[in-house]
Amino acid sequence: MTDSLKDRVKAATGGDEQQPEQQPVTDLAVNDTVRQWLQRRQTYFTDALPRHVDKAHFAAVALACMEKLTGCTPASINTALLACARFGLEPDGKHAAIIPYGDQATFQPMYEGYIDLMYRHPRVDSVHFGWIREKDQWDYTPTEPSPRDFFHKPRVDLAEEERGPVILAYAFAWIDGRRSQVIILNRSQAEKIRDKYSKAYKKAERQQKYDSPWHTDFDAMWAKSAVLRLRKVVPTSTELADLLQDDDDFDDEQTAPPVIRGTVISREDQDQPAASWPTTAQPGSAAQDSSEAGAEL
Repeated sequence: MTDSLKDRVKAATGGDEQQPEQQPVTDLAVNDTVRQWLQRRQTYFTDALPRHVDKAHFAAVALACMEKLTGCTPASINTALLACARFGLEPDGKHAAIIPYGDQATFQPMYEGYIDLMYRHPRVDSVHFGWIREKDQWDYTPTEPSPRDFFHKPRVDLAEEERGPVILAYAFAWIDGRRSQVIILNRSQAEKIRDKYSKAYKKAERQQKYDSPWHTDFDAMWAKSAVLRLRKVVPTSTELADLLQDDDDFDDEQTAPPVIRGTVISREDQDQPAASWPTTAQPGSAAQDSSEAGAEL
């Protein structure tokens, strides 16, 4: 793709990256609805989409999220939807979310959105995210990046709730045919990232509204924090760098989380063929293996 994000936005908005119209949208017409407003203006957003994103599907997802934004100003809705379009991330709550803070609609990239943008770099073969629960078997012995320095075996003989609470989130990528370092984040580390970096969380705490994504969907933000740490070990595209600058929860720590040891796995298990290791699939497999890795949001 030769066009930059800025070029695509300018082409879609007539040179104005903030509003698709020359005059700012400040209020809705009498008896108008947010849904009708979006239907009249949706081409401004879909024209800003990258070429690989289906315009009709993006418009349908955007329409579905309008109900919760009825109290937001059209100008803020416009800005949030245009941000989604610029990065090609659907506002479905998994790739991106549009969250109302008072009368302001706010763009919030989510962990699947970051995975999508990591995939867009030509050197990245696949990206993986998963949850480790209390009764799962797992082990992480960091050495030179290798498929066998990390092992996770969910308890498939137990129902999900019987496997115990989630204790760790992890993420890794395959790059040029080799697996990256595994990023592992426990709940306490996620809380420290939240307390240090999230402006929305701090504002919600001050105002005692408790409506930030960290309040309403902690696990999703925990997952996002793990994937954000992964960005340090994968090639960074221009789009990924731009998204980080737009993200309220950007974590600019330069070091990876400390090493955490888990349940020791027997040598027999460690010597199993690679095909029996559910979280070290070869390049080209799905971005998330929710059935084997225990991912849930």
